[in-house]
Amino acid sequence: MAISTSSSTAAALAADLLEDLPALTGTLVERLQRAEETYLESQLLTLEQLSAACTENLSSILTVLAGRGRVRIDVARATGRLKAEQAIPLPALLRAYRLGGQLIWEQMLDGSRGVSPVELLDVPGRLWAAIDTYSDAAVEGYREAEILLTHADAEARALLGRTVFDDHSDNPTAIIDAMRALGLPERASYVVVCAEGSESRPATATATAGRLQSKGITSVWDARPDGYLGLICGRYDADIESALTELGAVFDQRVGVSGPFSMPIEIARAVDEARLARRSVPPGGAGLSRYGSLTLALLLVRSPDTAREVAVRTLGPLLNLPDDEREEMLATLEAWFECDGSTAATAGRLHFHRNTVLYRLRKIRDLTGKSVDKPVDATELYLALRAVQLLGDPRV
Repeated sequence: MAISTSSSTAAALAADLLEDLPALTGTLVERLQRAEETYLESQLLTLEQLSAACTENLSSILTVLAGRGRVRIDVARATGRLKAEQAIPLPALLRAYRLGGQLIWEQMLDGSRGVSPVELLDVPGRLWAAIDTYSDAAVEGYREAEILLTHADAEARALLGRTVFDDHSDNPTAIIDAMRALGLPERASYVVVCAEGSESRPATATATAGRLQSKGITSVWDARPDGYLGLICGRYDADIESALTELGAVFDQRVGVSGPFSMPIEIARAVDEARLARRSVPPGGAGLSRYGSLTLALLLVRSPDTAREVAVRTLGPLLNLPDDEREEMLATLEAWFECDGSTAATAGRLHFHRNTVLYRLRKIRDLTGKSVDKPVDATELYLALRAVQLLGDPRV
């Protein structure tokens, strides 16, 4: 990129200023510090860095105006990246270029004694064209650094989130350190959530945390191969209940919730509870399951191999029926249990004649050797039925 510098007056004045660059830099640094408090308050940008950036930009701009070189946008872009990395606001960066332009113009006027006004007419235009070019390039560098810093911050938070949910029973301070870095309290009302995502309603950790934050509820989320893990933090139990209600708008499949706890050291146990609670909802189903309300389902999902073995032993030949017939038998058995053993209610639910229900129950007895009329047999049939619902075909 080039800026026209055919004016011999502009070139001569710029060349004179290049001879006094250290003093020019010192004046600009002082003006920046007076005009912009962020330069004084910054804990990252040192005086040496500020002086070096001023020197490089003043030198490059004056070199262009003196006709001794081309525009070096790399200098301006580097300045923009530096200011972003040191948390200097973008308006302060642009103000620095304006102040630099004003200083150069003042010094040119001081050095122009004996020069006719006509010869000075085109100098400001050339100067501010150079300032605009450099400030635009600095903004580009600033934006690039912002994007990189945002990605780095997101990656750092994701790593901290992963640390929160991982088991650190051998090093409890790791969780405490991660909680502090995320700005979470060390004592509060907590639950862990384990939720399935779906293609129809894709959820993201950031979106979910933002949705809850809008309700005044703090949470940390981590995407895992089996779904999402979330740590919900509330001041009161009511905050937790409000958050769980809100999750229905995010996740439309299975959601498991741990028991409540108050100390970070309990997170690893709560993760296990939340996963078990989610598995207590049949695959393909939807809804929120709380660990504290689980009974039989908890036994089944904690010992899936044993549960499958019990299902095979109990249901036996029934599982070997053709698919349609097997599903009919299992659906009848499920409806009979849901209707508290009422044949009439079961028939009404299934839209069958009562005799059809009785026929199927007798066939289940003949196939399995278990009668729903006997409490012990009914218990074993219910256990086997729930195992099939939660864990799938036990023969696979």
